[in-house]
Amino acid sequence: LGPSMTYTCAVYPDADASLEVAQENKYRLIFEKLRLQPGDRLLDIGCGWGGMVRYAARRGVKVIGATLSAEQAQWAQQAIADEGLGDLAEVRHSDYRDVAESGFDAVSSIGLTEHIGAEQLPAYFDHLCSLLEPEGRLLNHAIMRPTTRRSRLTSRGFMNRYVFPDAELLTVGEIAQVMADHGFELRHEENLREHYARTLAFWGANLMADWDTAVAEAGAGRARVWRLYMAASRWLF
Repeated sequence: LGPSMTYTCAVYPDADASLEVAQENKYRLIFEKLRLQPGDRLLDIGCGWGGMVRYAARRGVKVIGATLSAEQAQWAQQAIADEGLGDLAEVRHSDYRDVAESGFDAVSSIGLTEHIGAEQLPAYFDHLCSLLEPEGRLLNHAIMRPTTRRSRLTSRGFMNRYVFPDAELLTVGEIAQVMADHGFELRHEENLREHYARTLAFWGANLMADWDTAVAEAGAGRARVWRLYMAASRWLF
Protein backbone atom coordinates (compact mmCIF):
# COMPACT_ATOMS: atom_id res chain seq x y z
CA LEU A 1 0.00 0.00 0.00
CA GLY A 2 2.91 2.37 0.58
CA PRO A 3 4.14 4.10 3.76
CA SER A 4 0.85 5.88 4.47
CA MET A 5 -1.07 2.56 4.34
CA THR A 6 -3.76 4.17 2.19
CA TYR A 7 -6.14 1.56 0.75
CA THR A 8 -8.14 3.78 -1.63
CA CYS A 9 -7.59 5.43 -4.99
CA ALA A 10 -4.67 7.85 -5.29
CA VAL A 11 -4.85 11.01 -7.42
CA TYR A 12 -1.81 11.50 -9.65
CA PRO A 13 -0.79 15.14 -10.16
CA ASP A 14 1.45 14.25 -13.11
CA ALA A 15 2.65 11.28 -15.14
CA ASP A 16 5.81 10.80 -13.07
CA ALA A 17 4.24 10.94 -9.59
CA SER A 18 4.93 8.09 -7.18
CA LEU A 19 2.17 6.23 -5.35
CA GLU A 20 2.88 8.03 -2.09
CA VAL A 21 2.94 11.48 -3.73
CA ALA A 22 -0.39 10.66 -5.36
CA GLN A 23 -1.94 9.48 -2.09
CA GLU A 24 -0.85 12.72 -0.38
CA ASN A 25 -2.37 14.59 -3.31
CA LYS A 26 -5.65 12.71 -2.84
CA TYR A 27 -5.84 13.80 0.78
CA ARG A 28 -5.07 17.38 -0.29
CA LEU A 29 -7.96 17.23 -2.75
CA ILE A 30 -10.37 15.98 -0.08
CA PHE A 31 -9.13 18.53 2.47
CA GLU A 32 -9.64 21.41 0.03
CA LYS A 33 -13.05 20.20 -1.19
CA LEU A 34 -14.22 20.11 2.42
CA ARG A 35 -12.84 23.65 2.88
CA LEU A 36 -11.27 22.63 6.18
CA GLN A 37 -9.58 25.25 8.35
CA PRO A 38 -7.51 24.98 11.56
CA GLY A 39 -9.85 24.38 14.49
CA ASP A 40 -12.56 22.69 12.38
CA ARG A 41 -13.91 19.31 13.46
CA LEU A 42 -13.77 16.39 11.02
CA LEU A 43 -15.19 12.87 11.31
CA ASP A 44 -13.57 10.31 8.98
CA ILE A 45 -15.73 7.19 8.82
CA GLY A 46 -14.31 3.88 7.67
CA CYS A 47 -10.96 5.57 8.21
CA GLY A 48 -8.78 2.52 7.56
CA TRP A 49 -5.18 3.05 8.68
CA GLY A 50 -5.86 6.72 9.42
CA GLY A 51 -4.22 8.50 6.49
CA MET A 52 -6.88 11.21 6.18
CA VAL A 53 -7.00 11.59 9.96
CA ARG A 54 -3.28 12.33 10.14
CA TYR A 55 -3.28 14.57 7.06
CA ALA A 56 -6.00 16.80 8.51
CA ALA A 57 -4.53 16.84 12.02
CA ARG A 58 -1.16 18.01 10.67
CA ARG A 59 -3.05 21.07 9.42
CA GLY A 60 -4.70 21.91 12.74
CA VAL A 61 -8.04 20.14 12.25
CA LYS A 62 -9.54 18.14 15.13
CA VAL A 63 -10.28 14.67 13.78
CA ILE A 64 -12.02 11.50 14.92
CA GLY A 65 -11.61 8.40 12.76
CA ALA A 66 -13.71 5.24 13.08
CA THR A 67 -12.85 1.78 11.77
CA LEU A 68 -14.28 -1.69 12.32
CA SER A 69 -10.76 -3.16 12.36
CA ALA A 70 -9.04 -3.37 15.72
CA GLU A 71 -5.69 -3.83 13.94
CA GLN A 72 -6.21 -0.65 11.92
CA ALA A 73 -7.19 1.34 14.99
CA GLN A 74 -4.12 0.15 16.92
CA TRP A 75 -1.76 0.90 13.99
CA ALA A 76 -3.32 4.31 13.38
CA GLN A 77 -3.18 5.33 17.04
CA GLN A 78 0.51 4.46 17.12
CA ALA A 79 1.12 6.48 13.94
CA ILE A 80 -0.74 9.43 15.50
CA ALA A 81 1.43 9.19 18.63
CA ASP A 82 4.61 8.88 16.57
CA GLU A 83 3.77 12.17 14.80
CA GLY A 84 2.81 13.95 18.04
CA LEU A 85 -0.77 14.49 16.85
CA GLY A 86 -2.53 13.06 19.90
CA ASP A 87 -4.05 16.41 20.93
CA LEU A 88 -5.86 16.68 17.60
CA ALA A 89 -6.45 13.17 16.29
CA GLU A 90 -7.96 9.90 17.45
CA VAL A 91 -8.84 6.66 15.65
CA ARG A 92 -11.42 4.47 17.35
CA HIS A 93 -12.24 0.80 16.90
CA SER A 94 -15.90 1.62 16.36
CA ASP A 95 -18.84 1.50 14.00
CA TYR A 96 -19.34 5.02 12.68
CA ARG A 97 -22.91 4.91 14.00
CA ASP A 98 -21.57 4.54 17.54
CA VAL A 99 -19.64 7.82 17.51
CA ALA A 100 -21.43 9.82 20.22
CA GLU A 101 -20.20 13.26 19.16
CA SER A 102 -22.00 15.44 16.62
CA GLY A 103 -21.79 19.01 15.34
CA PHE A 104 -18.93 18.26 12.96
CA ASP A 105 -17.92 20.81 10.34
CA ALA A 106 -17.25 18.01 7.87
CA VAL A 107 -17.49 14.26 7.36
CA SER A 108 -15.26 12.30 4.99
CA SER A 109 -16.27 8.84 3.79
CA ILE A 110 -13.48 7.42 1.64
CA GLY A 111 -14.17 4.00 0.16
CA LEU A 112 -16.96 3.02 2.56
CA THR A 113 -20.23 3.49 0.64
CA GLU A 114 -19.78 0.40 -1.54
CA HIS A 115 -19.93 -1.70 1.65
CA ILE A 116 -23.13 -0.11 3.00
CA GLY A 117 -25.64 -1.66 0.58
CA ALA A 118 -28.41 0.01 -1.41
CA GLU A 119 -31.14 -0.69 1.14
CA GLN A 120 -29.13 0.95 3.92
CA LEU A 121 -28.15 4.10 2.04
CA PRO A 122 -31.13 6.23 3.18
CA ALA A 123 -30.29 5.53 6.83
CA TYR A 124 -26.57 6.04 6.08
CA PHE A 125 -27.03 9.54 4.63
CA ASP A 126 -29.67 10.46 7.23
CA HIS A 127 -27.19 9.63 9.97
CA LEU A 128 -24.30 11.49 8.36
CA CYS A 129 -26.53 14.55 7.92
CA SER A 130 -27.45 14.41 11.61
CA LEU A 131 -23.76 14.50 12.59
CA LEU A 132 -23.06 17.76 10.78
CA GLU A 133 -23.44 21.38 11.73
CA PRO A 134 -25.89 23.37 9.55
CA GLU A 135 -24.17 23.85 6.17
CA GLY A 136 -21.64 21.19 7.15
CA ARG A 137 -19.99 19.32 4.32
CA LEU A 138 -19.75 15.65 3.34
CA LEU A 139 -17.22 14.22 0.92
CA ASN A 140 -18.37 10.79 -0.24
CA HIS A 141 -15.66 8.95 -2.20
CA ALA A 142 -16.80 5.58 -3.55
CA ILE A 143 -16.43 3.13 -6.40
CA MET A 144 -19.39 3.45 -8.78
CA ARG A 145 -20.57 1.35 -11.68
CA PRO A 146 -21.10 3.01 -15.05
CA THR A 147 -24.61 1.74 -15.80
CA THR A 148 -27.75 0.43 -14.09
CA ARG A 149 -28.22 -2.24 -16.75
CA ARG A 150 -26.25 -4.97 -15.04
CA SER A 151 -24.27 -5.39 -11.87
CA ARG A 152 -20.49 -5.82 -11.97
CA LEU A 153 -20.62 -7.60 -8.62
CA THR A 154 -22.77 -10.68 -8.07
CA SER A 155 -23.20 -12.73 -4.92
CA ARG A 156 -21.52 -15.74 -6.57
CA GLY A 157 -18.82 -13.79 -8.38
CA PHE A 158 -15.12 -13.82 -7.57
CA MET A 159 -15.07 -10.41 -5.83
CA ASN A 160 -17.96 -11.14 -3.47
CA ARG A 161 -16.85 -14.70 -2.72
CA TYR A 162 -13.20 -14.03 -1.98
CA VAL A 163 -12.53 -10.31 -1.46
CA PHE A 164 -15.55 -8.12 -0.63
CA PRO A 165 -18.49 -10.12 0.77
CA ASP A 166 -21.81 -8.28 0.35
CA ALA A 167 -20.27 -5.33 -1.53
CA GLU A 168 -22.74 -3.48 -3.73
CA LEU A 169 -21.93 -0.88 -6.38
CA LEU A 170 -24.38 1.79 -7.53
CA THR A 171 -24.21 4.50 -10.18
CA VAL A 172 -23.41 8.15 -9.51
CA GLY A 173 -27.02 9.04 -10.28
CA GLU A 174 -28.42 6.53 -7.80
CA ILE A 175 -26.12 7.73 -5.03
CA ALA A 176 -26.84 11.39 -5.80
CA GLN A 177 -30.59 10.81 -5.66
CA VAL A 178 -30.43 9.17 -2.23
CA MET A 179 -28.20 11.98 -0.97
CA ALA A 180 -30.63 14.60 -2.28
CA ASP A 181 -33.55 12.86 -0.59
CA HIS A 182 -31.77 12.67 2.77
CA GLY A 183 -30.47 16.10 3.57
CA PHE A 184 -27.66 16.84 1.10
CA GLU A 185 -27.26 19.23 -1.80
CA LEU A 186 -24.79 17.92 -4.37
CA ARG A 187 -22.22 20.66 -4.97
CA HIS A 188 -19.47 18.86 -6.86
CA GLU A 189 -18.81 15.49 -8.50
CA GLU A 190 -15.54 14.19 -9.93
CA ASN A 191 -14.57 10.97 -11.68
CA LEU A 192 -11.16 9.50 -10.78
CA ARG A 193 -11.45 6.23 -12.74
CA GLU A 194 -8.10 6.40 -14.55
CA HIS A 195 -6.35 7.21 -11.29
CA TYR A 196 -7.65 4.01 -9.70
CA ALA A 197 -6.26 1.91 -12.56
CA ARG A 198 -2.84 3.47 -12.00
CA THR A 199 -3.10 3.01 -8.21
CA LEU A 200 -3.81 -0.69 -8.70
CA ALA A 201 -0.80 -0.98 -11.00
CA PHE A 202 1.42 0.32 -8.18
CA TRP A 203 -0.21 -1.99 -5.62
CA GLY A 204 0.22 -4.97 -7.90
CA ALA A 205 3.88 -4.11 -8.48
CA ASN A 206 4.44 -3.77 -4.72
CA LEU A 207 2.88 -7.18 -4.14
CA MET A 208 5.01 -8.85 -6.78
CA ALA A 209 8.16 -7.18 -5.45
CA ASP A 210 7.46 -8.73 -2.02
CA TRP A 211 5.77 -11.90 -3.25
CA ASP A 212 7.72 -14.37 -1.13
CA THR A 213 7.08 -12.34 2.03
CA ALA A 214 3.36 -12.11 1.23
CA VAL A 215 3.09 -15.87 0.65
CA ALA A 216 4.95 -16.59 3.89
CA GLU A 217 2.63 -14.31 5.85
CA ALA A 218 -0.76 -14.97 4.22
CA GLY A 219 -0.38 -18.25 2.32
CA ALA A 220 -0.10 -18.90 -1.41
CA GLY A 221 -3.86 -19.11 -1.94
CA ARG A 222 -4.66 -15.72 -0.43
CA ALA A 223 -1.70 -14.10 -2.19
CA ARG A 224 -2.96 -15.42 -5.55
CA VAL A 225 -6.49 -14.15 -4.79
CA TRP A 226 -5.17 -10.64 -4.15
CA ARG A 227 -2.90 -10.69 -7.21
CA LEU A 228 -5.88 -11.66 -9.39
CA TYR A 229 -8.20 -9.19 -7.66
CA MET A 230 -5.86 -6.25 -8.24
CA ALA A 231 -5.13 -7.20 -11.84
CA ALA A 232 -8.81 -7.66 -12.64
CA SER A 233 -9.79 -4.43 -10.90
CA ARG A 234 -7.10 -2.54 -12.81
CA TRP A 235 -8.50 -3.93 -16.08
CA LEU A 236 -12.07 -2.98 -15.12
CA PHE A 237 -11.09 0.59 -14.25
